[in-house]
Amino acid sequence: MKRHGFAILAMLGIGCACAHGVLAQDKDEGAAITARVHGTFLDKAGGLGVLSGDMTVVRFEVRNGMVTAIGRIDGSLADAAGNVLGQVGQELALPVANVASTCNQLRMDLAATDAVVLQTLVHFDGEVAGFDSRDGTTPKALGVLCAAGELLRGKPAPESLASALDAVAVAVKSPGSR
Repeated sequence: MKRHGFAILAMLGIGCACAHGVLAQDKDEGAAITARVHGTFLDKAGGLGVLSGDMTVVRFEVRNGMVTAIGRIDGSLADAAGNVLGQVGQELALPVANVASTCNQLRMDLAATDAVVLQTLVHFDGEVAGFDSRDGTTPKALGVLCAAGELLRGKPAPESLASALDAVAVAVKSPGSR
């Protein structure tokens, strides 16, 4: 029981550190399509280790006929005892489903997947990614968000959807996008 309590405290500390990083990113780098990511793995002692972090989507592609979000994950990998095994900063690709867009917001489901992180096979849970353009006055990326919403009224081909989502990812990263 003592061991689990320590693991919980350690993960709370990691979570706070990740949250601080997100706040710093918002001020320094501007807007982005983001998601919290959570993964689990079997550690060397046979316990359930965790990866907790944030994903910033940088582009969209079609892989194996599916729209896929490609982004950078930043977080920490910790074993079941709460020992941080390392800081994570690498690319991750997750299939996309259930995309919804208005002229103000973008939301999508990211599918569960397995990926090697710091030489460890991690199972990532399904997550929700999104972007909210409202910053007080004129929404950022208004044109591309509206265009994506219009495209989603039909049944777009994966290539068309990936292209529209990629346009959103580019626009939200551009300084002064409107």
